[in-house]
Amino acid sequence: MNVNRPCAIAIAVIITWGCGEPLDELTPYVSRYQNFQDLNEKLERYHGYLKSPALERQARDIRVVIQAYSDSFENVELGKDKFIRASHNNVKRALARALTQLVEPDFPTFTISAQKQVNLIKDKVNEHFGNLDKLWKESGKTDPFPLNWPKL
Repeated sequence: MNVNRPCAIAIAVIITWGCGEPLDELTPYVSRYQNFQDLNEKLERYHGYLKSPALERQARDIRVVIQAYSDSFENVELGKDKFIRASHNNVKRALARALTQLVEPDFPTFTISAQKQVNLIKDKVNEHFGNLDKLWKESGKTDPFPLNWPKL
């Protein structure tokens, strides 16, 4: 019986140490994502340019903006949270799809194509923000969720 008591104490200690607070991956991820807000603003500004025939020429380098977004997004360090990873990868796929479906600026359908790609990215980013906001609330954070698509 004395042999079992040290084992029981050791198991209790291991369980106590092993059941600490789960690592918060959401807050650092949201902080890193705030660096992308300037790209979101740029895409929203380009979307406005594409709606105006007088300004649409200013959006001719939209591919460069989407490529920069995609490259930066590819390099985001992710934790182990499967929900964050899945939502992040959904945006990453949307950026890649936008790059492949965007036509060249000298094509007659460039404006329509570019608007479509910005809308696709905007929808996926807003879906991502919704997923993160849900996690934010479920984690008990009292601060308002800091990310949203810009309104210019």
